[in-house]
Amino acid sequence: MCELCQLYNAVKDEPSPFTDDDFNRVSNGVWIGEITKYNLPVSSYFKTAHHLTNGIHKGYGKDIAEAIFGSPDYLMLTDLTENIYVFSAAKTYQEVRAMTNLLRDEKLKVNFYAFKAEAKKIFHDFNDAYLQAEYQTAIASSRMAAEWQRIEQEKDELPMLQYQTVGDDRVRPTHRQLDNIIKPVDDVFWNTYYPPNGWRCRCMTISLMDGEETDISLIKNIDNDVPPLFKMNSGKDRIVFKENGKDRHPYFDVAKGDKSFAMVNFGLPLPQPGLL
Repeated sequence: MCELCQLYNAVKDEPSPFTDDDFNRVSNGVWIGEITKYNLPVSSYFKTAHHLTNGIHKGYGKDIAEAIFGSPDYLMLTDLTENIYVFSAAKTYQEVRAMTNLLRDEKLKVNFYAFKAEAKKIFHDFNDAYLQAEYQTAIASSRMAAEWQRIEQEKDELPMLQYQTVGDDRVRPTHRQLDNIIKPVDDVFWNTYYPPNGWRCRCMTISLMDGEETDISLIKNIDNDVPPLFKMNSGKDRIVFKENGKDRHPYFDVAKGDKSFAMVNFGLPLPQPGLL
């Protein structure tokens, strides 16, 4: 069984850290106006960030406390973790924004129980369904970021890299097209197609001493094989989720008037370096 498959299986039944108490605190706060997109629930933010950071540690194989200060592992884990905190702030903003928008409905804004029923759906989406996929992406991206550190260190002896799927019947057709592609480690191909290349992607790479380079111009529709959100290299870009550009994660699509607020992490604290 592939390493990522083992990691996914180990955490597939891991419960969401969010509870009914969390839902009641956030939804009630939105209802009475104590929680707004400009006064976000800090506890929800930290709970999301801690959960996803745990995914980074599982994928990377160590946490930042185990890394030597200033080492490549320490610096990589610092960057990945900061990305998770920025992502978690944007996620908290979007969840509160979605709940707040419910109050624009004439029926919901005067009926507490009807509002709570709709807010519960939003809470479930953000903190159960979405969070599980995000957690697995944190595991996969950090696993591949750690792998990229090794690839860079060994590229003089192992200068070629081969894309590899798991090879079972669950492999997506688009990923099957990428299977066995061989390119030099420094080829720009890996800036876009280095795994993971989708939610719950199990693909990996293999380092080679030599190998015939693949002519990707012969592969039909290769540019459409990977969702734009995943067209990156977690090891080179040092992130799990895209924060900028037209292909950024939709959590970072904020209201026009809130862009300056987003620049200060939506008013939520970032962990201090060395305390991650």
